[in-house]
Amino acid sequence: MRRAAAYPGIAILFAGLVTWGFWRSYFAPLVSGTVDRPWIVHLHAAVFVGWVVLLLAQAVLAGTGRLRLHRRIGMAGMVYGAMVFLVGVMVSIGGPALRVRAGQFPIEAGGMVAILSLADLMLFGVFLALAFAYRSRPRLHREWVIVATAALGGAAVGRVLSSDSLAYLMVWLSPVLAIIAIDLAARRKPGVAPVVGGSLIVVSFFKMHFLVTPLWREIGRAMIRPFV
Repeated sequence: MRRAAAYPGIAILFAGLVTWGFWRSYFAPLVSGTVDRPWIVHLHAAVFVGWVVLLLAQAVLAGTGRLRLHRRIGMAGMVYGAMVFLVGVMVSIGGPALRVRAGQFPIEAGGMVAILSLADLMLFGVFLALAFAYRSRPRLHREWVIVATAALGGAAVGRVLSSDSLAYLMVWLSPVLAIIAIDLAARRKPGVAPVVGGSLIVVSFFKMHFLVTPLWREIGRAMIRPFV
C-alpha cells in the first residue's frame, strides 16, 4: 500500500508538467478567451485533460484502498485510453495537414511532424496495451499506466525546453524516474515497466536521427497528402 499511496503524487507531477508545458501556448489563451486553434486541437486537449484527471482519480482510489471502485472505473478507463490514442492519431496527422493547407510550411515538413508525433503516440499505445494485459497484477498495471502517460509528456515539455537538450529528456522522464525511485526505496531494485518503458522513451528522444530520412519523409508525405 505504501508504494500505491505514492502514485497520486506522480499523477500530480505529470499534471503539473502538462500545465507548465502548454500554459503559454494553449491554456492561458483559453482562459483569456484569445485562443485561436482548429477544432481538432480543442478536441485533443479536452480528451487529453480528461485522461490526466482520470489518471489522478484512479491513483487516489488505489492509494486509499478503494480498489473495488478503482477496478470498476478501470475498464472504462482502458476504453478511454483507446480513445486518447485514436484522437492522438487524428491530431498527429490532421494538425500538420491543416498547417500545410494554411501555407505555414511545406508538405514535406508537415509529413515529418506527423511521423515524429506518431512515434511517441505508438509508445503510449504499446504501454497502455501492456497495462491492460497486466490488469490482474496491480504493481505492473499501475507502472505501465504511468509509463504510458509519461510517453505523451514529450510534447508538453518540448513547448518550454529545447527538445534536443538533456534537461528536456530528464523532465520528460521524471514520472518514470519517480517510479524507479519508489521501487528502489521499497524493494531495492527497479521494476521492469519503468526500466523498459524509460529506455524506449530515451530511444524516442533520438528519433530525429533515424526518422528524418528520405524513406520516412515519403511515408509522412503520403500520410497527410489526402488531407491537404
